[in-house]
Amino acid sequence: MYNQLLAKSKNYISDKDNLTQWMNNLLVVYAFFLPISQSFKATVFVYILLLFIIRGDVLSHIKKSLENKVVKAFLYFFLIYVIGLLWTEDISEGLDNIKSIKYGLYLIVFYCVVDGRYISKVISAFIIGMLISELTSYGMLLGIMPWSLDILGIHFYAAQTIGDPSPFLNHIHYGVALAFVVLLLAQKIVYSNNTTFIKILMSIFVITATMNIFLTGGRTGYVTFALLIIIVAISYLKKYSILLLVGICIVFTLAYNTSPLFKKRVIQSETNIIKLFEKEPDFTTSIGQRAGLVYYGYQVAKDNLLLGVGTGDSMNEIKKLAPLKYTAIQEHEHEHNQFLHVFISLGLVGLLVFLNIYYQIFTFKQKDKELRFIMIFATLAITFGVLTTQFNLRFFMPLWIVMLAITLINKERVTIPTLKTKDTTINLQIIVAIAIFSINGLLQQLV
Repeated sequence: MYNQLLAKSKNYISDKDNLTQWMNNLLVVYAFFLPISQSFKATVFVYILLLFIIRGDVLSHIKKSLENKVVKAFLYFFLIYVIGLLWTEDISEGLDNIKSIKYGLYLIVFYCVVDGRYISKVISAFIIGMLISELTSYGMLLGIMPWSLDILGIHFYAAQTIGDPSPFLNHIHYGVALAFVVLLLAQKIVYSNNTTFIKILMSIFVITATMNIFLTGGRTGYVTFALLIIIVAISYLKKYSILLLVGICIVFTLAYNTSPLFKKRVIQSETNIIKLFEKEPDFTTSIGQRAGLVYYGYQVAKDNLLLGVGTGDSMNEIKKLAPLKYTAIQEHEHEHNQFLHVFISLGLVGLLVFLNIYYQIFTFKQKDKELRFIMIFATLAITFGVLTTQFNLRFFMPLWIVMLAITLINKERVTIPTLKTKDTTINLQIIVAIAIFSINGLLQQLV
């Protein structure tokens, strides 16, 4: 009995299509955990990478992935960070910055693995993950769930602050993710072949997700939502652009009059901006600190224009220039702007390498309109997000990579030639995998 089981296991593992199928299953699991748990997500990737190695022909698969210019652009971005260590003084900080960029390399694995039949599953898994986040957020707001949940030493979630219901992510990330998922759902409502009942459910989710954006404290989410809708109106719905713009105004007006936190953040932003235009700019407020980082960061960058100060020295150099009275700037760990960080750290050369990613994405010839929409708007959402934060919190880059992995291919692409598993069985495998990784991740907290 044992020998038969061992033989069957060896045959299963030696079947490359089985391994590729499970890598696709785990990619769906990875997408589900994206808005819920960064540690669970990291564990899932370890298993994907392990299967990728076990499958064999690693170099040939990597070579095939690097034939794609977008994949290659992320590799160049990672390499310029590594090269920047040569002229940095703070190696430790430089290595930390490289760790935040390493997720771009995941695209090499995901791109050569993903099967076209899994595209919708990956998107659906991310949306379901966001739905769980949203339900938790509303649960906190309505007093059904606590603002922080710990049971028997196991930590489940904690809000950004009491009154700011961003359960699993920083509120900047959560707001941007909500704005992006609103567009994903809106596109599915218009273009998918789902039943009327499913479309009604998705419409409800669009409304509640939009409301949730303005019930949290992430101002980046507000701005991202408005900009994405404006771009959709101008680029895709020209006939209805005026109606959409009026709709945005109505949404913001309702939010201002019904969400105390949104109103507070708007008034706070207005006050912060006014203080920046006084005789002596105030760099002590929330927006003022970011403005101060830009101001002093530019001073550093212009003196190190070509190659920057090195991968790990950007904040150290800013703090040398910023007066000690700006204690908040002195205490900041990063510049709150990925573009500024790259410019200071790696100069014009690094910035051009970073911008090359955008060039390759926007010029990529994706004939499928649905996939191109997701590719472009995932890129835009993340771009607006990293204007006020960076890749160091392990959400924006992984989200970007997953969305690119499923949109750089076509729906007819086959990486599992002998896939015979029924769709219901695949879905069950994915659900079981999610349960196993969830239980394992929670129990690890007790060890």
